Amino acid sequence: MQLSQGKSQTGNVLLCVLGTILVVSIIGGNVLLNCVSRFNAASSQVRSWKESLYAAEAGGDVAFAEVRKTVLDPSHAFNGWNYTGGVYSNSPITFGRDSLKASSQVDNFYYDFNGNAWYRIRVKGTAPVLGLKRVTMDDRMGVGTRGDSLLRKIDFNFDHFIAAYGPNGDNVGKSLVSVATPKITRRIELISAAVTPFEAAVKCTTAFMGPGSAGVIDSYNSNNGAYYFAANNPSDPHYADSHSGSVAVDSPSFSMFNGTIYGNVSTNGGTVKPSPKIQGIIDNNVPFTVPPFTMPTDLPSPQSSPTKVTGNVNINPPVAGSSANPTFYLLSSYTGKLTVNAVGTAQTYVDIHVTNDVTGTIDVKPNVHVRVFFDGNVSVKARDITNESNIAGNLQFYGISPTDPNITQSIDIAPPGDFAATFYAPTADVHINGNPDITGAIVCKTFYENGNTSWHYDRALDNVGNAVDYRIVSYVEDIR
Repeated sequence: MQLSQGKSQTGNVLLCVLGTILVVSIIGGNVLLNCVSRFNAASSQVRSWKESLYAAEAGGDVAFAEVRKTVLDPSHAFNGWNYTGGVYSNSPITFGRDSLKASSQVDNFYYDFNGNAWYRIRVKGTAPVLGLKRVTMDDRMGVGTRGDSLLRKIDFNFDHFIAAYGPNGDNVGKSLVSVATPKITRRIELISAAVTPFEAAVKCTTAFMGPGSAGVIDSYNSNNGAYYFAANNPSDPHYADSHSGSVAVDSPSFSMFNGTIYGNVSTNGGTVKPSPKIQGIIDNNVPFTVPPFTMPTDLPSPQSSPTKVTGNVNINPPVAGSSANPTFYLLSSYTGKLTVNAVGTAQTYVDIHVTNDVTGTIDVKPNVHVRVFFDGNVSVKARDITNESNIAGNLQFYGISPTDPNITQSIDIAPPGDFAATFYAPTADVHINGNPDITGAIVCKTFYENGNTSWHYDRALDNVGNAVDYRIVSYVEDIR
């Protein structure tokens, strides 16, 4: 009997081909499954992970804009927000092609020593997760621990945060809360701190002319004792504090007499050149903005008296108060002599709102901190301003910016006399004549100083004064 060799060979070839197809199919299926998994993660889960942070940061921007309004536009701050238990919250904001959502909560958690509020902003940003309900790219890192999916914390069926930590993250009210569609939520917390106004000796928006031919602008630090001139003595222990008498102008208009500035000079488009009269850095490309000043809305009700100062008037506050809760007086006229006394030996805080011009005198006793808000102009002699502590931060003047931009306030200070105080009046033209010797800082529209007038910036003012804006000082993500 003779066997057919061709049929046997044909069967072997067929088996090899089928085996090869099977192996290739297995490899192809595995590659396809891996590609689908990675595409699902890359096109949906990774994108949603990133977009949820974008949503949270966008919600933080919205909340921060409301915080800034508390000083820039108080009447419209947090309009449309809910306020419960000391916390502002908004309805979720939906935006973008992928319907991202952001919801924010804002609370005032702290007052600094100036009485300025600091705000905490907590935001949830949510992005939908499209594609397959599948955990992918999650190589095991250890027993019971998975990598990528653990990082992303995708909520496929239930909100993992509420289940593990409660709705407020304080382990209270933990429960299983189902989600309508898969989503990723990321949470961030921002801290916004008050920006105070006195960061330079003189800061003006339109024009600067000074110091006088025999005057100086320099600095010192009241925390180290009383002022004395140390700017020309490098061996002096306080020499380092003497060269911060900086001048900043938000315009090209900068002019000098023959006085010396012991500090930096910056302009916005000016042509200031190095000079022995400027003992600091010169930069002609420094634009800035000075926010207008509005009357604070969080002050207590005014005291019943006095309501005007036309003769000799003493203020004896009923309580010492605090920077966040001062004793408040509302004056319709200020032409006489005002003396503000302390409550015993306690640090005493007094706020005064003058709805007219200030042409009278003021005597602030030791341990007293006074803020004067004025709607009109100031016209006094330097000797009319007495701050017995000689600490500029203890006597602060604030010019309420007129609602009509065509109206300019004026601050005129004539000789004789010396004083320690600060001025924040963004719409005011300031004129100082003669020989006053002034310790403090000033923010204004235009500044003119001639003669022997000298201005000594107190470096202790770096973080002193009413909030004029806010900035973010902390950013953290809750990674739970």
